[in-house]
Amino acid sequence: MDANPKLPLQRTLLLATESAPDNLGTLLETFEGAGFAVTLASLSESTTTVRSAAPDLVVIDATGSPEPALGLCRSLRSICSPTTPILMLHEGADQAWIVSACEAGATEFMEPPYHATLLERRLDSAIAYVERLIDSSLIGSDALAGFGTPRAIAAPSVFPRLVSVAIEQCRTNDNSVCVLAVCSQTGGEGEQRFPDTFANLLSRAVREFEQEGPTSHPKGHIVISRVSETCFALLVPELGRIQDAARLGYRIHDVVQTDAGGEAAPVSIGIATSPGDSNEGHHLVRYAEEAAERVRQDEGNSLSFRTESTNRWVFERLTLERSLRNAIEREELIVYYQPKVDIVSRELVGFEALVRWQHPELGMVSPAQFIPLAEETGLIIPIGEWVLESACRQVQAWHDAGFSPVRMAVNLSPVQFRSTSLCDTVAKVLERTGMPASLLELEVTESMLMHSLKDTINTLQRLKATGIYLSIDDFGTGYSSLSYLKGFPIDALKIDRSFVRDITANADDAAIATSIILMGRSLNLKVIAEGVETESQRAFLQVLQCDEIQGYLISPPVPAEKAEAFLTASEHRLAS
Repeated sequence: MDANPKLPLQRTLLLATESAPDNLGTLLETFEGAGFAVTLASLSESTTTVRSAAPDLVVIDATGSPEPALGLCRSLRSICSPTTPILMLHEGADQAWIVSACEAGATEFMEPPYHATLLERRLDSAIAYVERLIDSSLIGSDALAGFGTPRAIAAPSVFPRLVSVAIEQCRTNDNSVCVLAVCSQTGGEGEQRFPDTFANLLSRAVREFEQEGPTSHPKGHIVISRVSETCFALLVPELGRIQDAARLGYRIHDVVQTDAGGEAAPVSIGIATSPGDSNEGHHLVRYAEEAAERVRQDEGNSLSFRTESTNRWVFERLTLERSLRNAIEREELIVYYQPKVDIVSRELVGFEALVRWQHPELGMVSPAQFIPLAEETGLIIPIGEWVLESACRQVQAWHDAGFSPVRMAVNLSPVQFRSTSLCDTVAKVLERTGMPASLLELEVTESMLMHSLKDTINTLQRLKATGIYLSIDDFGTGYSSLSYLKGFPIDALKIDRSFVRDITANADDAAIATSIILMGRSLNLKVIAEGVETESQRAFLQVLQCDEIQGYLISPPVPAEKAEAFLTASEHRLAS
């Protein structure tokens, strides 16, 4: 197989000029003789033409109109990729104008008379500039950042190389590179060409997709290219979630179908990913086109990935994501409560609020399945606020029913904790529910605390100033340093369940639990063990002088009405 296959399309050139074709002499013949298909446009029309046609090379005739030519060059650089070469034809320009043209983005210059051989060499030099820019350190580690807009247009001969650059940049991280092929659905002899304005539709779809969010790629870095008369391709670099490529595909399909102008043909969309499908740019483009062709032949779908296994995985994730977006409104989320008790007396000391999702078709969805999804999509913010308010309202309802007050623990996700509105959100929830701040416990993990120490301490201090109880969840799985603990205004440590599970049989787990309890006692902190399932685990932790426990030995997480039974039992013991 040819490692660098030639694209079937002829190289394209836009000549921006105010001259009539009859007055261009041998220019057009020279361009065509060099292997270019030439499009003519006035200086004022050229920006629109470049948006829709994405030529391999732009030639600006500055003869007689040097200042408008500079303005056009600047405009083109704002919409083209940095790999689109621009050749300036000028006559008698001074040094200052040439410097200005360089600053505007011109890559080559030529003065009349335009000798055919010399002009061809200038064209070759301009195209070679593309190769140098892609391959050299001029692109650097942030090659695609120069595009700066979701409407960036790449020439078809350049596009596969840009895909390869993006793939190379992702080799050292867990991100993907996706190529979407958007092809006409009309095949055979009746194959329908896209109108020149179709690139504008794609740009609009990209803009709407990035505005609706959330996105897992750097915004403004999607590149569009017309790879054939009946197919466009989009490059999505540094993509954290490949299902976002499917979301972009659906947005494109919706925009095309609802286009008021009616010019756009029905489309088939194929998607190929790296590293899953290939680590070669031209392979990825071809695989995306092949996937689009399968969609066209199938006629039942509008979008497909290259492999069926990827299709299933992505569409399952998207279906779950769509359902999760509506879960709060449909009242499918439920808060369960797991009691925490004193390790010696087994008296109730509080509850931990844990969200559950009762899906109408899937049944009870595991938190391990939907919590990471909520964090990926940003849905954890509204879900977390809903859980916080529900738990606080429940505590207040129990208090209004005559039960003694108990502390309610609520977990904060990393996304919530890093939100600048966290403290205000918590304050508003406490105000709306009427629950005293002293009855609220917020749990954060070690990894969250170490993200940005200055911001972390500021957030914890603001929360602590309101009277909220603060604890570190999953303790022992992260940094676990006495020195940094001293700097945090916290009240309790929770030993991670992974150390409790084998605490009576594994010397290492026992040693870790012992050191955590000693560390907590030295700092006058409460220590809670979670995941306690057996009496032997409880007895061992009691010997170590752990303060509180929670786990299936006491009770699994239960709905509010069952949790109330623990309050009732606690009241009876107090009364006796």
